[in-house]
Parts: sequence; C-alpha cells; structure tokens
Amino acid sequence: MSKISRRNFLKVAGIGAAAMGLAACGGSSSSTAASSSAASSTAAAAADDTLSGTIEYWSSWSETENQALVLRQAADAFMQLHPNVKINFTFNGRDNRNLVVSAIEAGTQIDLMDANIDNVQKLWSENIKDLSSYVEKTYDTTDGKAYKDVVIPSMMSLSSSLFDGKTMCIPYIPQAFMIFCNKGLLEECGVTEYPQTWEELMDACEKVKAAGHIPVTTDSNYCTSWVGYYMSRRLGNDRVMELAKDSSLWATDEGVKDTANAIAEMAAKGYFDPNIESNVYPAAQQDMVISENVAMYINGTWLPNEVADTTPDDFKWGAFAFPEVPNGVEGTESGCYSTYAIAVNKDCDDAATEAAVEFIVYLTTSEWDQEFTNQANAIPMRTDHVWPENLTDAQVVLNSYTTHYPSQTAIVTNSDSKQIIADACLKLMGGSFTADEFIKAASAF
Repeated sequence: MSKISRRNFLKVAGIGAAAMGLAACGGSSSSTAASSSAASSTAAAAADDTLSGTIEYWSSWSETENQALVLRQAADAFMQLHPNVKINFTFNGRDNRNLVVSAIEAGTQIDLMDANIDNVQKLWSENIKDLSSYVEKTYDTTDGKAYKDVVIPSMMSLSSSLFDGKTMCIPYIPQAFMIFCNKGLLEECGVTEYPQTWEELMDACEKVKAAGHIPVTTDSNYCTSWVGYYMSRRLGNDRVMELAKDSSLWATDEGVKDTANAIAEMAAKGYFDPNIESNVYPAAQQDMVISENVAMYINGTWLPNEVADTTPDDFKWGAFAFPEVPNGVEGTESGCYSTYAIAVNKDCDDAATEAAVEFIVYLTTSEWDQEFTNQANAIPMRTDHVWPENLTDAQVVLNSYTTHYPSQTAIVTNSDSKQIIADACLKLMGGSFTADEFIKAASAF
C-alpha cells in the first residue's frame, strides 16, 4: 500500500504572518517608525476610499471549515485595502439557508448571505437585491473587463436562469456531479478512453469485472444517481421532474421501463458493489480510495477533498460525463452542476450594496479565489485560475455542460417521493428488485 497523504492545515502565509507578529513585539525605534508610517498610510487610504460601512455576512460554512478560513482571510485583506469597511461573519453551517429570512424579519442586520444557489432561489428570492447592473461593470481585479466576462460562463448563466434572466446572486465555489473514477485502475483494466455511450460504459464495466475488480459503487446518499442520470438522458429533465411528482406516470412510460431494465441488467451482470444495498454514506467513497478496488462512483467535485486524508498519494483521479443512452433525448452536454452563491439583502442602501458587491468581486476574481482551491480544493470562479490537479478531468466535463440538471438529477426534487425512490434504487442495484418490482416500489408515493 502506498503512503497515505496528510492534509496540510498550516499554510505558509499563516506561519509568515505569525513570524511577522513576533518580530513586531520587539518595540525598537525602527519598528515604531514603521508603525507610524503604516498608520499614516492607512489613514490616507481611508481618506481617499469611497467604500464604507459595516457588512454583516451570514454564511453556510461552519467556522472551522477551510472555506470559512479563506473567507476570513479575504475579508481581512479587503479591509486593509478599504479601511472604512468592516466585515463581520456569522458562520451558521448548512442551517444558514433556514435561518436568514426569519432573522431579517426579526430586524437583524444581514447584508450578505450565502447558500447553495438552489436554496437561494427557493428560500430567499423575496429578500435579495438584483445585481444585474453590477456584473456588467469593470473592477480593479477584472483587468478592464466586465465582471461577467472573467468568471465561468455556465455559472453566470445558471444564476440568471434561476431568476428569470436577472442576476440576483453571485456564484462562488462551483460544483458538479458526474462519474468519478480510479483512472489508474481503469487503465490497468484496458479502459484507456472514457465511455461516451452506454454500450461503451458497459464494455468498461465488463473489463473491470473480468480483471477481478468492482466496476461501480454507491451508497445511501447518492443511490439515486444511476437511475436519475439514465432516466434524464432517456426522457429529458422536464419529464423526470414530472415523474418525481406524479406516481401515476411511471407504469406506462417506456423511458422508465428502459431505465429500470438497463440498471437491472447491470445488477444481473455483477457490475455493482455486492454490498451496495447496505452501504451507508460515507462507506462507498472511503472504500473506493482505501481498497483501490472500485472503478467508478457518481459523486460531486467535492469528493477528492472529502477523502483526502485516506487517499493514497499515487491515486489517480479521473472523471467523465454520464454517457449517452439508447433512444435518449439528451446527451453529455447535459449534467448536474450547481454552486454556492452570495446574495445581497434587498434592504441594503446604495453605499452598503456598493461595498458588499466590491467584496464579492474581490473574493471571486483576486488571489483569494485561487486560495479556495489551494486551501479547500474548491473550483475557482475566475476562468484563468488553476483548478485542483485531482479535478483536471472534471474541469473538462463542467466546461462542456450547456444544459443544467438539478443536483443529483430531477428524480430527487420531490421531498415526498425522494426516499421512496432512493430505497427502490438500492434494491434494484443490489439485485433484490426486478425492473418491474422497482417501478412499482419507486412509484408508491
């Protein structure tokens, strides 16, 4: 077994800052003069700066997460540039999406708030400000170009598509959902090119199985992914959205039958992890990197970071789009992608809005955008920033997407049917259900 990597939580910049802090404790006359000079410079900058105000930022990250650490660091740097601006953070974790509106209604000052963009649209639409005019402007960090022209186009398109053409929030830390793989294992099994069609994928599965390995795994968190993606390719996103809401449509839909038969055939051929029905998250992803015996797993671009502590140094990450399927209506240009996004409270006055947007732009186009990659293995927003090495293939996939599917596909968009469908998917992949039994069980809502 190769050496297991360890995440480096102590950054050089942080060590350097600590060293500078220790040096400043000496109290020499030269340090006093330097401090006096710095204070004068800060005062002069404050006098010239047009940005001012206190920004209260409520975030969906937990305080100890690396994303939160980068946010704080970026804010500190921004406040150095703009001494009249003060940024305070409240890190609520993922509950932030449910806390913001009630807090605003109770009179709490919240100027900036972030969440997954789907939650911004569903939960905050009535509380946020239209930022469309701001993304058309140039800023100090956009090299003379409009903001919208220096960041990932698909993310800006997603933002406007969710709000009837308006930019009501600014994306950051993009994410995508696709087939991740042990690329080295696939190559050892003779799969040297990523499958583009269902037939090619089945051929790859057969080669992996023949070599004594497990072609596909999943777990309780992502068990709808194979059915959801196949069904979306076969029928289209809008039809799958209808199926998630209307159980009466399942029994007579030929695309549903094709999907169930395709996944049942995979199970019959032994292409799924034999423990798939009992895999509880995060068992599958840990087994994939620790055993190095599993080839493929549908998951998100956050996967390599989540298993970084247990991933061997020589593990070779790969990723590819879910392939085209027979008689399908959508292809590999369609996929699940999303992003976190930052919104501005609609009640912010012009001055507060100006400072808030300047910070968002700074965060997503300056060196701090790259720091999300360096410290949190996140995807950068700026198009000329460098992605994490373990997401090199995922970058190709995300850049090829032109049609948006909801996170984990539309099959899970109805909370009333989601768990029923998920349980049926696990039994279908585990071989406990036939195709017909799956359809009956999955539509029992």
